[in-house]
Amino acid sequence: MITVTRVGGDGSVLARAVDTNAREDASRWTQLAKHAALDMPPGYRPQPGEPVYRIEAGDDAADVAESDLQGPLRELAIAVLAEGED
Repeated sequence: MITVTRVGGDGSVLARAVDTNAREDASRWTQLAKHAALDMPPGYRPQPGEPVYRIEAGDDAADVAESDLQGPLRELAIAVLAEGED
């Protein structure tokens, strides 16, 4: 299971999850999570009013400010928010 929760600067919350065990494209999701390197996330440095993200995959999790959401970590977050379920 991969989950992404986005908390907007206004307090709005958007959460989506992808159950990798129930998908035919599970290997795609496994690779996205692996490349996101959740075990070595960027520092948590949110600015006032900036959206923040909680990204979880298996036993790994990262809290990331939107300005630090880059590269494979950003790709994973966008994919889960776009294709995941409530």
